[in-house]
Amino acid sequence: MKLNLPNTTHRRRIAITFILLVMAALIMAACGAPSAAPATGDASAPSQVVVIIPEEPASLNQYHAVAAIVRQVADAVSAPLAAPNAQGEFVPVLAAELPTVANGGVSEDYLTVTWKLRPDLKWSDGEPITSDDIKFTWEAVSNPASGNVLSLGFEKIASIETPDELTAVITYSELNQAYLQQFMYGILPRHATGAPEEMLQWAWNRNPVSGGPYVVTEWNAGESIVMDRNPYYYLEGQPYIDRVIFTIVPDPGAQMAMMAQGEAHVQLWPGEVKEVYDAQMNGMAALQEIPGQWNMTLFFNLSRPFDDDPGAEPPHPILGDLRVRQAIAHAIDYETIVTAVNPGVIETATPFAYGWYQCDQERKYPYDPEAAKALLEEAGWVEGPDGIRVAQGAAYAEDGTRLRVQLNGYTNFQQLVKLEEALAEMFKAVGIETTIQNDDFSIIFGSFDDGAPRQLGNFDILVYDTSLPMEPHASIANTYMSTAIPTADNPAGGNASRWVNARADELIRAAGATVDLDARRAAYCELSDLIATELPRLNLYLFTEGYGASNRLSGYEVNMWGSLSWDIQNWRLD
Repeated sequence: MKLNLPNTTHRRRIAITFILLVMAALIMAACGAPSAAPATGDASAPSQVVVIIPEEPASLNQYHAVAAIVRQVADAVSAPLAAPNAQGEFVPVLAAELPTVANGGVSEDYLTVTWKLRPDLKWSDGEPITSDDIKFTWEAVSNPASGNVLSLGFEKIASIETPDELTAVITYSELNQAYLQQFMYGILPRHATGAPEEMLQWAWNRNPVSGGPYVVTEWNAGESIVMDRNPYYYLEGQPYIDRVIFTIVPDPGAQMAMMAQGEAHVQLWPGEVKEVYDAQMNGMAALQEIPGQWNMTLFFNLSRPFDDDPGAEPPHPILGDLRVRQAIAHAIDYETIVTAVNPGVIETATPFAYGWYQCDQERKYPYDPEAAKALLEEAGWVEGPDGIRVAQGAAYAEDGTRLRVQLNGYTNFQQLVKLEEALAEMFKAVGIETTIQNDDFSIIFGSFDDGAPRQLGNFDILVYDTSLPMEPHASIANTYMSTAIPTADNPAGGNASRWVNARADELIRAAGATVDLDARRAAYCELSDLIATELPRLNLYLFTEGYGASNRLSGYEVNMWGSLSWDIQNWRLD
């Protein structure tokens, strides 16, 4: 999810905090604070880059990261075997090469994959990175108590053998189409973490021994995360910047001021169209953007909330009726949203809007307020004296129930707030009363054990942006399969809408049983049509992917498949 983001009344306090942070760093340097980066870099490059992030990540362990803010920061310290580049191609990182059938790294039946590490790799504490760390990552992430929330197919691994320190042979119990993606969020050091079942409590989560370009040297809660160069990073002479400070600035006005004054060098999701952003930067920075993968979506809860039962039954008293969901879809003025509410975004009607699996999905229920009113009347929701409808013969609600729904989003994202406010007005025009509740990431994207509304089914309509990776099957299965509804027995399930559809299950199983991309795309596109028809969710628009970057920053490339820090080892300040 995009972690996507965001009161100017706090600007002065934030600026003072930033100045004090820089002064403290200078004083430490003057007092002879030890350097964490003995490796040699570009001596002509200035030593420090400031990156603005709108909210503090809970940890830097990407296997716990539902919210994308974690990845934006954690890629600077992560150690993937392979990762996607800006062209959408997997490239080796710590791996010596990508395993394929042609080079003997993948068996003909795709059930055995052999990874070879580059020689002489080290963690940031000087210990060697070995194949045993690959095996440990599987042991840790697949442990039921690990807190892993990513759908990467670790449960499909039957065994991992390590015949030598550079070789890991993975045997799968069934086809894993995402084998190249398996370790893209980093391998974990056995010697520096802890027991797999204690993964949620590891000190490593906030102070990781790193295999990436940087090492966390200071974490100032609510203010900043300071990173220095990893002295043992595998690319000689890199990274080029000695220090990176991820500065937490929730207020978008303060963010813009810092960029325009040259006090920061990268800004995460500025929330402006390029022309407006560039005009406000006084030549100090510009918006770097490309089409993105973040898909703004309404997630309808099809089951009754707050009944102490996270399952699919009984139906939601309002949203359990398809006609109500259809009416909501007809009530939305999509053109106004993409041109006036959040200009610069791209309307889409499908979760499969990009990549090799892209589907051309027509909107089944386009903007039509009169059709929305007729559907609500048909569903037993009649207009009350104040214009808000009440139940009179509705399928699942008692007579007299007010037609009220709550939109649940997350905080510090101004574009989401604008959307919610616009939706509330559009819904009111057809007789639906709407309240808005935005919570911290840690609440809305928390775990089942944390009592997160999304996992327990205690919501009406969730509003947030989600994405699919290059190899999407595990995410698709964990989002739409009827067996993926979050419960106490399946706490990591991602089917928050509690949607049950036998044909959807068949299509997903069929797509997961083949490596034929055409067959898989056909199955996903039929699934897309089912989703657009039955509306467990309603896709609205795609964001462009963009970051504000100082005009002094080079070596920086926006990657729709990566994070802000995916190529941080290549950054330079001119």
